[in-house]
Amino acid sequence: MLRTAAVLAYPFSNNLGDYIQSIAAKQWIETKDVLTLDREALHTYSGPKVNLIMNGWFMEDGSHWPPSSHIRPLFLSFHLNPTAQKGMLSPEGIAYLKKHQPIGCRDRHTQRTLTDLGIRAYFSGCLTLGLNRFSFISPEHPRKGIVVISPLERLLPEKNTFRWTDKKPFHHVLIQLFKYPYKQFKYKQAIKRLHQFLEYQDEEATWHSQLIDPEKHSERDRIQAAIKQLQILANAKLVITSRIHSALPAVAFETPVLFLSDGLEHPNQKSRLEGMETFFPILNSRELYQWKNNLPKARREHLRLINRFKKEMKRFLKD
Repeated sequence: MLRTAAVLAYPFSNNLGDYIQSIAAKQWIETKDVLTLDREALHTYSGPKVNLIMNGWFMEDGSHWPPSSHIRPLFLSFHLNPTAQKGMLSPEGIAYLKKHQPIGCRDRHTQRTLTDLGIRAYFSGCLTLGLNRFSFISPEHPRKGIVVISPLERLLPEKNTFRWTDKKPFHHVLIQLFKYPYKQFKYKQAIKRLHQFLEYQDEEATWHSQLIDPEKHSERDRIQAAIKQLQILANAKLVITSRIHSALPAVAFETPVLFLSDGLEHPNQKSRLEGMETFFPILNSRELYQWKNNLPKARREHLRLINRFKKEMKRFLKD
């Protein structure tokens, strides 16, 4: 008896990139009967045994690892974030990964981390690189415009940065308050450079956000917004973003990308970018002027990865 296929779900996420990764996983599954499992609660799953495509960023709480024995995982496009490594790479967690190796890693950081622990791992890239442009737009639809999605947001602190909690003592909040004017200045300078670059281009630019408020929008609404974002990426002549899951689907659609790295210096962010330079140029906003007369071309290095996706998915979903 074949197991039910499953993909990861993000019921509380405010990031369309999470839903885009689930859409990318679903496209390889021929049946419409696909189960969705909350990434943060895989350890509690007790339903029928399932084949789960384990792609994406792991995870908010490393103590929730490893997943339930009712889950048979396929590790493709797996990212192990430094914030979760200590909890996830316990002896039990390492044994779990070894049991299900080789691990297809979305980035070189994850590949290196696992290999150093004696776990067989390889660079798989991201499943979003296998998205089909014509699933979101008709072949005869002409490309137009520059799409700017959530650029430079991480130069600014998040809204909860200034909230005093047990995990964030008062002195930490105070330091962030002192840093805020400088961060605002850096953000304004970077945005000014981006606007100057766009003023030099013939194409009209439209601005979009990859973030969406889960308190105002249902999970269904957020999934539909993710599909809409994919349609926008498929239609563009150029994408400028600081979000990996705006950039990688654009690469899949052979839409040229400029990826702005301002504010992504923290190890948690840098780890996600290791290997991404294969697919698009990564630059600081100060370097934008170098591209104003020489816009990037669509890269095709991702195509070699798609055959392995097909092979791994076919084997996994058949077993």
